[in-house]
Formats: sequence, C-alpha cells, structure tokens
Amino acid sequence: MPDEVNNAYDDENLESRRFGRGDVYIPIDVREYAGGRHKAHMLDLSQSGCRVFSVTLLRQDRSIFITLPGFAPLEAEVAWKKRDEYGCAFLTGLHPAIYDHILASFPALRK
Repeated sequence: MPDEVNNAYDDENLESRRFGRGDVYIPIDVREYAGGRHKAHMLDLSQSGCRVFSVTLLRQDRSIFITLPGFAPLEAEVAWKKRDEYGCAFLTGLHPAIYDHILASFPALRK
C-alpha cells in the first residue's frame, strides 16, 4: 500500500469523531500479531483509538497490540499511516474512567 493516508487532521474528520482526543506522550510497546515487540510512543489518545509514532513499520493488514506502562495490552488496527505516525483504532474502546486515568497519568510534554 502506498504511503497515502486519510488525513486524520482535516476539519471534517475532527467534527465527525465520536470521542475527543487528549494529547499524551507515553512510551509504549507495540507488537504485531505473531511478531516481535518494539518501542514506540503514543502521541494522542481517545476512547476509540490513538496516534502512535514508530520508526518500525506497522502493516495495515495485521492486528497490533499496544501496551502502556501498567496496563494490559490493547488490541488495535492500523487505520492510517503518514511517515512514522500511525492512527490506530482499538477493537474494544476504553472505558471513560480508564481514558481519564491515562490522560491524568501521562500528560503531553508539549502544550
């Protein structure tokens, strides 16, 4: 698949989102199904997904598992890719209390 993406940042997509997004900066582990684990960073989070920075290629035809420090792995699908950033959709959404806890525990470095 070419490096083209659905631009997750255009106004139409932002207005159509069901959940708000919070800026975070979280060191995470990412693992493809039946693949190795590597380090990455979560850059933003919603109850339905997240944006991840990874220098390791993540393929859109495989499930991935995202592990935040202190949490069980979250299964997700890669929805889009732009350079080294990936939009990921969780297969099971985050409970609002868990989402709030993660945002409070891992604030963004940039504001």
